[in-house]
Amino acid sequence: MQRDEIRKIVTEQFYNSVTASGVQITAIPSGQLHVLVESMADGLFAALAAVEQEGDLPIAATGAVAPSMAAATTRPLTPEEPVMRQAVGDHAEEVRLWHGRPYLSIGLRYELTSQRLRIYRGILGSHIEEIELIRVKDSNVKQHVGERLLNIGDVTIVSADPTTPEIVLQNVHDPVQVREIFRKAVMDEKARRGLYYREDISDESR
Repeated sequence: MQRDEIRKIVTEQFYNSVTASGVQITAIPSGQLHVLVESMADGLFAALAAVEQEGDLPIAATGAVAPSMAAATTRPLTPEEPVMRQAVGDHAEEVRLWHGRPYLSIGLRYELTSQRLRIYRGILGSHIEEIELIRVKDSNVKQHVGERLLNIGDVTIVSADPTTPEIVLQNVHDPVQVREIFRKAVMDEKARRGLYYREDISDESR
């Protein structure tokens, strides 16, 4: 929800509540009263934004992945091995790698951990969606010219989850670096769990 929408809701609710109560506000000129109500709405917006930002991790602090993930190693599968192999340390501690929200918006937050992506909807996170990183297939970044000036953009996540085949992290700050953090987290989590895939490349010229 954007700032103007919150201001409009607060203003309308204020006047509706005053009208319903039967109280007559005559000591303050209507113009000044309107400014006062809008200031209250801005204060509410600031308070809600502070709640949403509480505990945010700046991208600069997420350059390193947890040691337990960094220590994971990979190697090609032999023909005798199954495509899926359980790695040692499956119960590794889950670490938060990045936390953000859409530019100038509240009620929607994103959280990336070493094992999953969570999307919180609602002022206090009343609805939560999540996807395991091992189900992620691809990711990409989309930025318009104006968004590049603000260094914001959309990060699209493509997954193998049939319920959420595509997730868009909208208007996040520094989307290119967010995508790189996400990409590394996916690779490390798949390596930790010992998940591999074979890819057949056909020669189209034949």
